[in-house]
Amino acid sequence: MIWLLRYFPYMRRALTGMKLLSYNIQACIGSRHYSDYLFGIRKQIAHSPAKDRTLKRIGRFISGFDIVCLQELDLGGRRGGFSSQYDALKKISRFQFGASQTTRVIPGISQHGNAIFSRYPIDEIEEYRLPGRMRGRGLLVCTIQGHTIANTHLSLYAKMQVRQLELIREVLHGRQRTILAGDFNCRSDRPWMQDFANSSGLDLITGNSTNTYPSWKPNSDIDHIFASNSIQCHKAEVLNVRLSDHLPVKTEFELLDP
Repeated sequence: MIWLLRYFPYMRRALTGMKLLSYNIQACIGSRHYSDYLFGIRKQIAHSPAKDRTLKRIGRFISGFDIVCLQELDLGGRRGGFSSQYDALKKISRFQFGASQTTRVIPGISQHGNAIFSRYPIDEIEEYRLPGRMRGRGLLVCTIQGHTIANTHLSLYAKMQVRQLELIREVLHGRQRTILAGDFNCRSDRPWMQDFANSSGLDLITGNSTNTYPSWKPNSDIDHIFASNSIQCHKAEVLNVRLSDHLPVKTEFELLDP
């Protein structure tokens, strides 16, 4: 057996099943109906004890995963109680490693951002601002155990999504073993989503069977996961966890441990 390991070094590597989650947490506002967007407008600009309770529930929920990509956190604005939801979630979920990205600051109200949490060390962290008529969308990229984990939150507008996907394709081009997750604000059947999948070398493992929005009556697949075809990912699954106006989506893949 020793001679096999000598001539086939890859046999020394252990395959570890990894659970990855992508979730737009809506800054812990916890909308449960369309009317909350109108009548719950105060939650968009001010803090409340209910947000703290939602944050704790989200922290306990994400603790069951190995890598977590979160969108729409508040990183220290008024609506988050002037404290970082990233720091609180990292503590509650007991993730040892993490990275955050501030994407938009509305003075006196909010600090929008993305985050990645990991059970494994993060070797590199990269931040990119995505183009758009209104600044505030970003791409957060981490290197974890030789894998590229990218987390993004795209614009609401199709023309901007096309430009943003072009930049993401450039950033991720040539990288091996890549997973891209996030809130794309766009269904999988849109031509520019299909074009991105075809030209980026990433397989779209979500689709019209993974509706995530709105959480109380999901009829749109706008939260997605892409993966390199060299990574064996399980079928994406939407979880019925209603702590946001989005539902979370998860997958499992094999992480190659050196």
